[in-house]
Amino acid sequence: MANNFITNNPGQQKLKNRLNTLISISDELKFLVGFFYFSGWQELYTGLQADENIKLKLLVGLKH
Repeated sequence: MANNFITNNPGQQKLKNRLNTLISISDELKFLVGFFYFSGWQELYTGLQADENIKLKLLVGLKH
């Protein structure tokens, strides 16, 4: 399977670093998370600010 998912696998790089890499090479980012805190966006703000055309989609939780 392609490396489409970021998990807490010890073999992967830190989440912040991986997301900043993806931000720099992507037109659109989709997030599926169980919990969401605005404080997490502070870590990605600089990378997101560099491309004002990037599209973000965020799905929080799976309950209707």
